[in-house]
Amino acid sequence: MMLETVDGIRYDDDARGGATLPSMMGCLRDDGQPVDVFVKCSWQQCPAGGLAREVVGCLLAQRLGLVVGQPVLVRLPEELTSTVRQVAPQAAYRMQQSVKPAFGSVALGSGFLRCDGVDPSNNLLRQAATEIWAFDQLILNVDRNARKPNCLVKGDVLAIIDHEKALLVAGVGGFLAPAPWQRNWKSDDKHLFHTAAIEGTRDLDRLHKRWRDIGPEEIRKIISNVPLSWGVSEVTAEMSGYLVDLHQNLDAAFDNLQRMAA
Repeated sequence: MMLETVDGIRYDDDARGGATLPSMMGCLRDDGQPVDVFVKCSWQQCPAGGLAREVVGCLLAQRLGLVVGQPVLVRLPEELTSTVRQVAPQAAYRMQQSVKPAFGSVALGSGFLRCDGVDPSNNLLRQAATEIWAFDQLILNVDRNARKPNCLVKGDVLAIIDHEKALLVAGVGGFLAPAPWQRNWKSDDKHLFHTAAIEGTRDLDRLHKRWRDIGPEEIRKIISNVPLSWGVSEVTAEMSGYLVDLHQNLDAAFDNLQRMAA
């Protein structure tokens, strides 16, 4: 599982909303095919560690069968930055400040809308929402809520975005910040899908099985996609240690998730 690297060739606009201010850019794949990408740079509002968490969060979500925009790395040539500076100086500033390559997420395509909740009578959406809720609990993501859903919907499909605040694992496992597999852990009741997940019947077996298949070696491969040039070895080491511990205690963690409905 290796990230593709694409070349930024055109700046289109800044994305609406979001503290990290990603930009929509036209890019080229190595085979010459064009692709639209939301490009997230590292700057004051999103340090390089946040981009590392994006990489790991997106790849982990993909491996678990959740829908995300395909994560990519984006080369930002100086010529592009100079061109952007003439029409969008703030975007050019972020490009200039960023680690190279930047992080990107391939656009999902037309028809996706902001998701503010799911219809409880739609079993497909409810199941998807439950798995997203469980995923976020286990990667410690508190950035998907009513104020900031970071979730899109199209028909019966839910897609999740923005994981730069997930996997902030320093200090997790102690009394004040119990890990999800510890008995005194509690779920995030402000999560966008908290109600959908804890009310009624929930099936986490598929997610549990898929997560069990992601062993320490695959975890290391996922994390190896974070470029060394980003200089975040301490962040990646912390994420790796946490995800390996989670894998070793996965049954207890899923027991806790099931207990939330009791």
